Order: sequence, then structure tokens, then C-alpha cells
Amino acid sequence: MRLEKSRKALALAEKYLEILEELTDDQEEFQDSFVGAIAVVRRVGHTIDFESKKLGRTETFDQWWKKSSADHRFKCVKDARDLVLHEGGEEARVKHEVLVSDVPMVKASAYDATVITKSHTDFVGDEEGPERYTFSAPPPPADAEEAGPTYRRTWVFASGECAGEELIPALRGFLDWMSDDAIPRAEAVG
Repeated sequence: MRLEKSRKALALAEKYLEILEELTDDQEEFQDSFVGAIAVVRRVGHTIDFESKKLGRTETFDQWWKKSSADHRFKCVKDARDLVLHEGGEEARVKHEVLVSDVPMVKASAYDATVITKSHTDFVGDEEGPERYTFSAPPPPADAEEAGPTYRRTWVFASGECAGEELIPALRGFLDWMSDDAIPRAEAVG
């Protein structure tokens, strides 16, 4: 069986994700577009569920699909969608990054910042969490004049299963999972 509606929902979600990617530097537009995008991305899973049931999926796929609700990618999208649509919350927040070649990079959100190095992109700190520094502007690196800073705005999940994780790669991972695994699996065993 071919899940035409699921494939159409996936294609639409891909378009919405592309729009979000283009809006990462416009905070207001990104927030406004995120509400619709997360609903359309989540709809892919709902469409697979509905369409595969309607077309007579097998017990094998049914069991796999039920287990998939525990998958980290699934929970990220579900949590974000539920918060935005049911509670009216803002599930996305922005982190600002400043990178100067071979000197520390500062990841900041509001006034909290974490210093990390260019070669190590995880937070610095012990297992309890990153080292935190508070200041109103990142300190200028010693050789900033030579290298010149690079700025990047990164959107992350504000809460839920994926709090702090980058939003665009997580949504991309979910859609890739639906495209590369869920839909073909449903079509093959359904």
C-alpha cells in the first residue's frame, strides 16, 4: 500500500521547515511561523497513524508504531506542539552565539552565557551542568581584531523532552525519521 496522504503531509511539513530555516534571524517572524510549522510537522505522524489504520495495517506495524511514541524525536515534536497549541506557550527560544576563530565562543540566552571552545561544541562544565557566567555583553577576545567575530542565532526548545536542544535539527530529524523509516515501514508491512 502507498500512503499518499502521509507523503503529502510530509512534503508540506518539509516546506514549513524550509520557511523556518529562512526566518532564523527574524525573531518575531520565526515565533509566528513556528506555531503553524510545529502543527504541520506533528500532523505527519497523525496522518501516518490514520491512513495506515484505514488501509489495514498489520499487527507488526501497529506494535512498532505504538513503541515509536516513546522515541525521543516523537516526544520533542509532541511536547512542542502540545505546548504551543493547547497551552498557548512559546516553545522556541533563541540563543545567540559569537564565534571568534580559536578563542572561546559564547552561547548566550538573555544574560546567561556559557563559554565553550570552537573545537568543543558541548557545554563546558561538570555533570551537573555548564559553568555559568553572567554579563550584559560577551567579553571581547584578545585577538578579536584579527579574526573578526561571527554571529549566529540558534533556536532551541524551551521546555519538555528536548529543552535546550536545537530546534531545526530536531524537526529535521523527526521528518527524516518519518520519511526514511515510518512511512516505508507502514507501506511495506501494511
